[in-house]
Amino acid sequence: MPTTTGAAVRLRAAADLTRGIVRQRVSTIRRTERQQQNAYYRSLWHEVAAGLGADVRPVENGYLEVTLGALTTRVRNTHCAIDGREVLQRAGDKILVHRLLGEAGLAAPEHETFTLATFDGALRFLAASPGDCVVKPGQDSSAGSGVTTLVRTPRDLVRAAAEAAQVGARSSRRARSAGRVKRITATYAQLADVPLLIERQVQGGNYRLLFLDGELVDAIRRGVPSVVGDGESTVEQLMEKVNADRLRAGGVIGQSLVKYDLDSERTLADQGLAASSVPAVGRIVRIKTTINASAADTNAPARDELCAAIVAEAAQAAALVGVRWAGVDVLTPDPSVPLAEGGGRVLEVNTTPGLAMHYHGKPGQVDVARELLVRLAAQAEINA
Repeated sequence: MPTTTGAAVRLRAAADLTRGIVRQRVSTIRRTERQQQNAYYRSLWHEVAAGLGADVRPVENGYLEVTLGALTTRVRNTHCAIDGREVLQRAGDKILVHRLLGEAGLAAPEHETFTLATFDGALRFLAASPGDCVVKPGQDSSAGSGVTTLVRTPRDLVRAAAEAAQVGARSSRRARSAGRVKRITATYAQLADVPLLIERQVQGGNYRLLFLDGELVDAIRRGVPSVVGDGESTVEQLMEKVNADRLRAGGVIGQSLVKYDLDSERTLADQGLAASSVPAVGRIVRIKTTINASAADTNAPARDELCAAIVAEAAQAAALVGVRWAGVDVLTPDPSVPLAEGGGRVLEVNTTPGLAMHYHGKPGQVDVARELLVRLAAQAEINA
């Protein structure tokens, strides 16, 4: 690669950041998405609390205070006041989590850390990788934002690193803590130094294991966002229909809208398609390789698929990070054997894990919000 690559990727990241800020400010559909997520979870917590005979009252900052027996806790959307700020920040540092898992001998993704200012390290990692890579922000991002899979060439890497850097800069604690006037300036100023990760992409099923204090509450296998061709509509039009359906359903069939981004472009290209392509009738088209925007009906109960060793490894990962209410993401080609043996990896340890993905309406469904309150109330009774 020419020596100008570092400067080129920084320029691209600045351009991507500008577009991202503009889209965020003018997008009414994103505001509608957030409003529906808020409404979905308010309804969920009220319904679960009523079923348990718990008292609920609204408090500041959109939280609900739930009282059940000796338990009083606060919830808002996916957040429950169980893990403190220090734990949330630690789990949000993906680079630190990878290091903790590796030091404990757990199967973390093979990876390299870099910034736009130290881009050559990522180029060397890509050149030495035997297969596809994934690029993502190293800290503070969530819901798959800024994650690009199927990175194969230096050009792919330049584009993916720019995307990850602008997302990481926008979501960083430094940018969020700045005043409104200074926030955008602070975001641009840190672009070159945003911590990034390049990982070797792992193949296999994507599993979410939900733990409370190391005890498994539920496990699901998550599907990738996809559309089905009708022989007339473009992929872009099919995506618009999926998002319209999700908005009409109020978050029940999918909490997040399917956003067209670089991961979508890479995923479609891997199938010989683009956003303007018209898939044949009945053809299933993967829209993204990341699974955060998957639909509820593509998720399935998976406790019986996962061997005891994988459950133990995921529980250990949550304990290492210090997360009590944890969603541990595991990717493995063979869930019947330990991760290292099957080529699987622990991808992330998530705090404030999404709950809607567990309500998929299939046999084996666990009411995870109810389980959380019941178990916390039982602990409170013991400690009273």
